[in-house]
Amino acid sequence: MNNLKRLIYRSSGKSPGFSLIELLVVVAIIGILATASVVAYNGYISSSKKTTMRSLMQAVALAETEWYTETGSYFTNTENDTCTPNDTTIEAINANLFDDEDVLPDDLGWSMCVASAADGGSFQIFAEEDNGGADDIMCLNRNGSIREAGEC
Repeated sequence: MNNLKRLIYRSSGKSPGFSLIELLVVVAIIGILATASVVAYNGYISSSKKTTMRSLMQAVALAETEWYTETGSYFTNTENDTCTPNDTTIEAINANLFDDEDVLPDDLGWSMCVASAADGGSFQIFAEEDNGGADDIMCLNRNGSIREAGEC
């Protein structure tokens, strides 16, 4: 059998193994596939975090309803009709609406705040991606409708 292999390689003029060009092409293809998969993975992670923030906004809206039942007013981070989400507002929401439980994580890459609406008779929840652009803002009103970016 070994003699047959030697005879085939000698007669065709090829050596056993791959050429450097063939290996470079395979490495390049693997690199392209890896790059495409990392970009897709990052997109999935970003989308997942945004969906999580939407769910957390609805949880805060439910907690606001309970707060209103107990106190007769809504909890807000500010009396203005808009607010700037940051770590401090997340801590205040966790402390007041969720009894100091870490319901709103600070490592999600999004921040949230609650603003007064309708002269204190309602609320609006704002969420903003940390280091995000103008398109990375969401808001939810007392009725539960979520709007994004320029609609807030």
